[in-house]
Amino acid sequence: MKLALDDKTTGLIASRLKEALGSSKLVVCLGSKLELASFCNVEAIRDHVVGGATTTAEAKELLNETFADFLITDDVPEAGSGIALAMEFRHLKTLVLTSRENNDLVMEAEDAGVNGLVFRSGIGLSGEGSFLQAISTVAQGGVWLSPAVSCIVNSGADKGALATIAELTDKERAVLTQVGRGLGNSDIAEELFISEETCKSHLRAIRQKVGETDRVKLALIAIRAGI
Repeated sequence: MKLALDDKTTGLIASRLKEALGSSKLVVCLGSKLELASFCNVEAIRDHVVGGATTTAEAKELLNETFADFLITDDVPEAGSGIALAMEFRHLKTLVLTSRENNDLVMEAEDAGVNGLVFRSGIGLSGEGSFLQAISTVAQGGVWLSPAVSCIVNSGADKGALATIAELTDKERAVLTQVGRGLGNSDIAEELFISEETCKSHLRAIRQKVGETDRVKLALIAIRAGI
């Protein structure tokens, strides 16, 4: 693979990421020591990293000791399961990196309530800083799913998902569509020219009607329904 680099774009995204992270405290769990060291020293991120580990047992200790609010992990680190770790700490913001790009993995991530799922095969392909975008989106309360997820879950072909959203109003569908795009509440409000409170009201109605509270589950419903 030839790495695509766009310094102007990635520089802009890195700047936005730094702003999006705000006061976030990150624990990073990656199986490769080289990847872990390199990632934790990315300029836009390093001031927010409170701990790095290569196993989930070590990451768990760090999460409990540092009161971190954001976990970034491999699905298969040096030891342990990143998905299981994300599920245990689902009250935090969680982003999972994976090489297992299949429907089973997507369903595992969905059940674990992860906020972001990044396929390793897509990192560095576009030169647009997709990994940094994923971190920024999750930091701002949105959901990030690698673009290939829509192909894996058969976008628009799931009759169950279409039935699930049948009772939604047009405005609620519009909000759910934006959730499927990974947008946070403030961005959805801006996109649809509504107030953030109205957006939250629509989301409460959506959650009640579809019976799901996890944002990633709502995003996948939107993707599966093809809206």
